[in-house]
Amino acid sequence: MGPICLSLRRDKKEQKSSFIRRMTKRTTWGSPANPRQAWLGVAFLGTAVGPNLGSLADTDGSGSSDGVLKKYASYHESVRRHVQRVYDMLRGSDALLSRQKFEAFLVGMQGVTNLEPLKHDTYTFPDFFWVWTKHPEAWRAVRPLRPDEKDLSHPISNYFISSSHNTYLEGNQLSSKSSAEAYRAVLQNGCRCIEIDVWNGISTRTPSKSPHPPQPDHEHRRHLSSASTQNATTPAVSPRSPQFEHRRHLSAASIQHTVTGTIEAARQALSGRVSRHSRTPSSTQPIPGAAVSREPSTNLDPEELTKRLERSRDSSRSHCRGEPLVHHHGTMTSTVGFREVCKAIRESAFSTNSMPIIVSLEVGADREQQEQMVEIMKEEWKGLLLEQPFDHCDPRQRQPRLEELLRKILIKVKRLDDPVLEVDGERGRTLHINPTIHSSKPPICAALAALAIYTHSEHFADQESLSSRTPSHIFSVSEDRFLAMAQESKRLCNQLFAHNRNFFMRIYPKGLRVDSSNPDPSFHWRRGVQMVAMNWQTPDEGMMLNDAMFADTSGWVLKPRGFLTGDCADYDTMPRKTMNLRITIMAGQFLPLPADRKTRGVGLGGDKTFCPQVKVELHVEKQHKAVEYVQETPPSESDSPDWGDEGVPFQFFNVTGVLEELSFVRFKVEDSSNNFRDGSVAWACIRLDRLQQGYRCINLFYPHTRRPCPGQLFVRVDKLLR
Repeated sequence: MGPICLSLRRDKKEQKSSFIRRMTKRTTWGSPANPRQAWLGVAFLGTAVGPNLGSLADTDGSGSSDGVLKKYASYHESVRRHVQRVYDMLRGSDALLSRQKFEAFLVGMQGVTNLEPLKHDTYTFPDFFWVWTKHPEAWRAVRPLRPDEKDLSHPISNYFISSSHNTYLEGNQLSSKSSAEAYRAVLQNGCRCIEIDVWNGISTRTPSKSPHPPQPDHEHRRHLSSASTQNATTPAVSPRSPQFEHRRHLSAASIQHTVTGTIEAARQALSGRVSRHSRTPSSTQPIPGAAVSREPSTNLDPEELTKRLERSRDSSRSHCRGEPLVHHHGTMTSTVGFREVCKAIRESAFSTNSMPIIVSLEVGADREQQEQMVEIMKEEWKGLLLEQPFDHCDPRQRQPRLEELLRKILIKVKRLDDPVLEVDGERGRTLHINPTIHSSKPPICAALAALAIYTHSEHFADQESLSSRTPSHIFSVSEDRFLAMAQESKRLCNQLFAHNRNFFMRIYPKGLRVDSSNPDPSFHWRRGVQMVAMNWQTPDEGMMLNDAMFADTSGWVLKPRGFLTGDCADYDTMPRKTMNLRITIMAGQFLPLPADRKTRGVGLGGDKTFCPQVKVELHVEKQHKAVEYVQETPPSESDSPDWGDEGVPFQFFNVTGVLEELSFVRFKVEDSSNNFRDGSVAWACIRLDRLQQGYRCINLFYPHTRRPCPGQLFVRVDKLLR
């Protein structure tokens, strides 16, 4: 093993993986990062709004027109033209729109339930536009959550939970990077059930016998600093020589000494106590890559450097002390320290969200390492980890209510009374790189098992397991096995549904999804499964549905009627509806250009080679596999397309078996000008019961980051369920 090297080059910023950048990137519309959109906004403000300045002034009675101008200028002519047609239709032969007609439109057509009385007797078009767009219930396509949807008084198994599979991975299941940053990313985006696969760390006494030990020497070579490259002419050491073996198995004490020296040297450098021409804290112990002073041109300030050093020290602690490691066993994925993961969870778990977190532990570590796991969790999660049952809630008798677990971390792991040794194949891990790896896992030690209080893992053998009545048990089943059981017979499907009404079940992706693709979570939600573990690093259709399900929530969604404890309907007799849905695509604005044409826009008309079209897909329980609920618009030739006065209507009539709370409508904007690449440029997905009727504005998202983009669609929605 080579010396520890901290890459602190001033001319290169710390790189994040594409997954971490996608999940943490923040971009403001009209900012210097988006000069094209900023220019468009200025143009609209000066040309389209200029003639209406007098009319726009003080329309809300606040004495300022700034908000009105910004709101009006943020819409392209393609959208404003359709809003003008709505205004003209409402006012009829009158010169201005009356208050009575305006209120009738907001309540009748737009379905506003809590409308405050309008202040003026008549409204000009700019006034009408402003009042309409500033009311979320009247303008946005997604309905705000009702108070009953925020009810926290039910047992915890009565909620759907936003869940992650192999949370530590940033890419595919075989060779990608494992990191603690992945936990920060998903937790800050609403995930409330995360997974940690824990295995033995590097032994501090003897060489590691792990089939895939971490390769710090390789990592060192990847981040060689300018100082360490000075030794490039040193004769290479044979991999079979004793010196090479010594480096591979460098003692923990020497590693820690080297890291400590590096950190101290860098801190001295920041305080100016090291000469700018010196790269070592002493002449006898060189520290490759240690920065000594900060020049004006450097991109790394002292605060950032200190944070990076602290992270490096935290990461090294697990390796130095022989602490447990987190990785995908039997593959070529990298490792990350269990302590580092726990620290990342502590820092991000409740920063913006007080809903409880369930930590699903898959433990391959031995008894000694399991005891270290318990010590680390109690140390890092002090005050957050649920270590004892509540006095008023015996886990043998009932589940706690959600409101009782705010800001708590719950552990999901096997208990001592479960004698079954789970093997990797039962969790879909059948694609091992090394076929000699033993797949059985050691028993859980008493200290770790004691933390499984209200959420303990229980082995699922067959349908007889569904008779379990322990309130805290959780079955973990692969997606393909659950699919087979749900489709085997109505009787078995009803048994699964009845079990999931009162107890937990967790679904994880099948082992063949080595590319980290995702299943359709709605199939499992419709059968009462609370936790469908998703690969958050993959922005595919499954994750779009997951985002729609938990939009505007804190990662816990109350199940609909019929799915709750105490309900008695079977799955096949659950009340369902027949739906007539018409969605008319009228216009769009500021659709993001494909990456290869972002610099070739042509004025207000946008890029003439960009041909967007909108696909609308209805995700419901299909009675026949051959049925496809997908329709699309003809291509346009602008990034702010207009599909004419009447728009393009999509009709989904006589759709049977609809569970509105567990069905979705997905909008996908694609560039049709190139058939040789993925043409997706924006998307939106809305839960059917939250899709509001009337004329609506749909906010779009970037396809790869799943973050809001400037693009919007203006549509009309007509929905009838009977």
